[in-house]
Amino acid sequence: MNTSVVRFFGASALLVLGLSGCGGPAAPAGAGASPETSAASVTPSPTPTEAAFTMLTSEELAEIAGAVKDSGSVPLSVLPADKVSQALDQMMSLMTDVQVEPAECNSIATGTAIKPDSNTTMAVGASTSSTAELTQTLSLVSGVAKEQLDQTLARRSSEIEDCSSISMNIQGMSMTAETTRLDSGAGTAGAIAMQTDVTLPTGGTQSTVMAFAVKGGVLISAQATGTGVTESDLAAAEAMLDQAAALID
Repeated sequence: MNTSVVRFFGASALLVLGLSGCGGPAAPAGAGASPETSAASVTPSPTPTEAAFTMLTSEELAEIAGAVKDSGSVPLSVLPADKVSQALDQMMSLMTDVQVEPAECNSIATGTAIKPDSNTTMAVGASTSSTAELTQTLSLVSGVAKEQLDQTLARRSSEIEDCSSISMNIQGMSMTAETTRLDSGAGTAGAIAMQTDVTLPTGGTQSTVMAFAVKGGVLISAQATGTGVTESDLAAAEAMLDQAAALID
């Protein structure tokens, strides 16, 4: 297995939201088989002043991503659409052979329930530190129905608790992931935040803090991934999320 895909996408390979999109059929929209009504779950509530849902092109999303700055005030580099597509295909191909425990967390681990389709558009911006120990990523997805997005966020919120500890076997190699909910300080309404600590087949650990929200029909996912990432890195990820949200009418 080429672990570089998992290493780059971090928790997005396990808690696939932004980078695997939400363009699949509505029935499995939450990417998870766990109950929606976990006692500890938190369902994001839409704000009465939320922006109207509009369909943005890939070019428009790329323009937004390129205007967002990382924690060092450096504009994100927008990944070419073909490179994003290739990376997604590689990641999804890897995930088809994943064995997950507990089994009901299969969808949150593999992201197989929801995939991009011809109706969705996407853009990804990224920034990597000079030492390559920290990668900051912003993904934007448009073209998903409001009801489906609402269902996805509600179920994903529940799964943070219901699938907080999972193990995976990928082509004979084992990985584990521990996920915890974080208190979101984002200014974007309905934002959800989490941290996922992944133990790679090499024995090393990679952590990801992620925040995601919907603004004007665009699913925004911002994350910081690396070997030394902690909860303190969430503020920088949420700053990227808020920057992107502010650019969406």
